[in-house]
Parts: sequence; C-alpha cells; structure tokens
Amino acid sequence: MKQLLLSFFIFMSPFWGLTQVKQQIWTTIDRQNLLTGLKSSQSDILKEVERLNDKQIHFKPDSSQWSVAEVIEHISVYEELLYWDLLNNQYTDERHDLVDSVKGIDSAMTVYATDPNKGQAPFAVQPLGRFQKKEDLINFFNRYRNEVIKLVQETKADFRLHFIFRPLDWGIWHVRDLHQYTLLWIAHSERHLNQIKRIEANVNFPK
Repeated sequence: MKQLLLSFFIFMSPFWGLTQVKQQIWTTIDRQNLLTGLKSSQSDILKEVERLNDKQIHFKPDSSQWSVAEVIEHISVYEELLYWDLLNNQYTDERHDLVDSVKGIDSAMTVYATDPNKGQAPFAVQPLGRFQKKEDLINFFNRYRNEVIKLVQETKADFRLHFIFRPLDWGIWHVRDLHQYTLLWIAHSERHLNQIKRIEANVNFPK
C-alpha cells in the first residue's frame, strides 16, 4: 500500500508543480490602474457637466459640431459597448500565444486621450440627441460606467489572456487584450472631456 501511494505522489508531483507555477499575468496593480482611471475620468466628466444648465449642454459652436449633451451621449454609448465586450470576452479561451504580440502597446492606448488627429465616430455610436434633460444624460453615462467598474473589480478573468479582435487594417488596434481595450476607453473619456472644455471656451457659449 505504501509503495502504491508513493508511486501515486511521484506520478502527480509534476502536475502539482505546473499548477503552482501558473501565475496570473494581469496583476493587482493592473486591475487597480484600470479602476483608478475609470473612476477618476468618471468623476472629472461629472464635475464638468453637473455645473452646466440645460441650455448650456445643448449649445453647439456651429451646425457641424456636437453639443456637450451629444458628446456625453456618444461617450455613454461606448460605455455600453465596452461593458458588453468585457462581459462576453472574459469567457473566451485564454490565448497565451498572443501575449507577446501585444506587449508594449498599453501606451498606444493611453496616448489616444491627447491624439490631435480628429476621427469620425462610427455610425453605431453617433449621438441621436435622445436626452434633453441633464439628469437623464448623467444617469445614462453612470449606468454603464458603474457596471464597467464593478466588472473590472470583481472579474476572475485574466485581462491579459483574453483579447478583442478588429479588422487587419486597424494596425496596432487589430488585436488587444482586455486590459488594453479598457485603457483605450478611459483615454476616450478623457479625450472627449477635453472636447467639452473646448465647447465651453467658445465665445458664444451661454452664460
């Protein structure tokens, strides 16, 4: 019997060793950095918008530009998409084979906040002017941002082992892990916060 147990332990020890050395790539610091970015950008946007009245949030510098209300609606639609992307893709297969290919592109996501190149919002996230009251607009933004924060805080998935895929011609944005994907949308919020400040700085902005 003793010999049988000894043989069993000898046979199983390599597998236990593999279990012990397996480490999560997505660190506690990574998770906290996302939470800090999500919460701080949320707070900055709310502070900027809450002090405005309904007339101010619907002001447009000209017919080709968005109002503050439309900017917040746009951000909020992306928050909803971010939530569903994270929620679903955390259950995809872990892809250790892709880890090295995306190393070092975190900074490419965060720099988007101050990228001077003006983009064109895809059709699906263009604002429709659905919210006339500031309170409704804020509630829409907070609804999904709060859910994203909760998901990032509670997920058991390794955000460095699950990936988002986009068309090949998207270059560096073609493949990103979930951590990098979330970094991009934090930067997206900061980018549009700067846009809101430019709207408020317009000489015709209502007082």
